[in-house]
Amino acid sequence: MSEHNIGAKDKPKPALGADLIIPVLAAGFTIYFLVTTSDVVWEARANGTVIGLTLLTLIAIQVVRIIALWREGAGTMSFGEFGRMTAGHQKRLTVLLILVVFVATIPWLGTTLGLLFSMFALMWVLGVRDIKTLVGVSFVTAAAVYLLFIAFLKTQLPAGPIEHLLQPLFG
Repeated sequence: MSEHNIGAKDKPKPALGADLIIPVLAAGFTIYFLVTTSDVVWEARANGTVIGLTLLTLIAIQVVRIIALWREGAGTMSFGEFGRMTAGHQKRLTVLLILVVFVATIPWLGTTLGLLFSMFALMWVLGVRDIKTLVGVSFVTAAAVYLLFIAFLKTQLPAGPIEHLLQPLFG
């Protein structure tokens, strides 16, 4: 046996369990979306359903692929380095927490204000420190979403103080 083959045997198998985290979260979010948008107009519900079912199909393909690799012995179902708290993991968890807070508070803050705060917080966590950039990008993003989706397309996104304040201007 050559040294190259011996080294290949000692190499640890990839942690496939960690590769299931995003598909599981995406499936949960998609199911949440499909359940909570059941009372919107039929066109939006139809589009959401097509996109959601497509995403769930792709998730199923990914899960089957990971399970097949595991059954072939090409990896383990462990989470590898995922359980170790590193600076990168702290950022990821903070981003996840911000998104959870966004989803939880959107009924009260509304889409525009919630998006404004979330964008600001997300960019801060990801290292942006220039106040002009933080405020500018957050404001432009929230304003663009409001104008495009709420004012012009009349989608029924959660309304909060900003949406109620601007409603007389856009109907």
